[in-house]
Amino acid sequence: MGNIASGGASPRPPPPPAHLDAYRHGAPPPYYHSYPRLPPGAAAPPPVPVPAQVERHRAVAVSVGVIVKGDTLRLVPDDGGRVLLLAFSFDADAPGSITVYFFAQEDGECALKATKEKMLQPVTVPFKEGRGQEFKQPCGSGIDVSLFEESELTSVGEGGVFPIAFKVEMDVSGNQESEGAHEAEESKSLVKYAIFVKKDNAEYGVQVVQQILWVDGIRYVLQEIYGIGNTANKNAREDDTGKLCVVCLSEPRDTAVLPCRHMCLCRECAQTLRYQTNKCPMCRQPVEGLREIEVDNEEIPQQGSQ
Repeated sequence: MGNIASGGASPRPPPPPAHLDAYRHGAPPPYYHSYPRLPPGAAAPPPVPVPAQVERHRAVAVSVGVIVKGDTLRLVPDDGGRVLLLAFSFDADAPGSITVYFFAQEDGECALKATKEKMLQPVTVPFKEGRGQEFKQPCGSGIDVSLFEESELTSVGEGGVFPIAFKVEMDVSGNQESEGAHEAEESKSLVKYAIFVKKDNAEYGVQVVQQILWVDGIRYVLQEIYGIGNTANKNAREDDTGKLCVVCLSEPRDTAVLPCRHMCLCRECAQTLRYQTNKCPMCRQPVEGLREIEVDNEEIPQQGSQ
């Protein structure tokens, strides 16, 4: 049992070591890391970017029943003249119709209007069910590009007027009869808005800039996610590396990089990536966000519906 002294003056504590005694007077200890100070007038370093946040979304495949093959979308001359016709390849699970508009504007629910209808009237062409079909505007219904300024053709006009658009509508009347009158089939249509693009050879091509899907009166804005088809397709080979994260090469891809929309990461690597770099592993574009997508379907088509 220790003794406790009582009364009298308290003993003075021993002096600190020499290297710490200097610290009492403003000098940092030897183990203190001092960052270099900026010289007078020097610009401040750029701020450290805030790590991208990971959003979580549930994806459901919504199919309109038709796949427009984007790499076949083109403009062909009408009898070799300046008049151009829209053409493309497509697959259809049911019959329907395709309507082409020039200088089109969205007009209410699932409706388009041609703002230059006196010059260029919309034209509708029916199609049947089948794969590997070819669409081409009828002769005499195209656009004479020499009548318009290049800026009118290559950009979206005021009030959301698109130089060219086409609407694909599916015919569901036959299905309604087979399923019964009490179960009305959903109305489905796909609208693609596009602009003209001047090529190196001075000819015009066409580029889709917006896609709208209407299902039973509900409007969906489609944005392609690159790589989601391989990830969701359960019929793909088990050893298909296209389904694996490009960083760890072991976990399935479930996270897309925004705004480039490359679905190339698993959730664990996405969490790590956002603290280490702000570049997409695929295209090296800046990362503004990360979107984890839970695919709630058996198979997502490669093209046409998202």
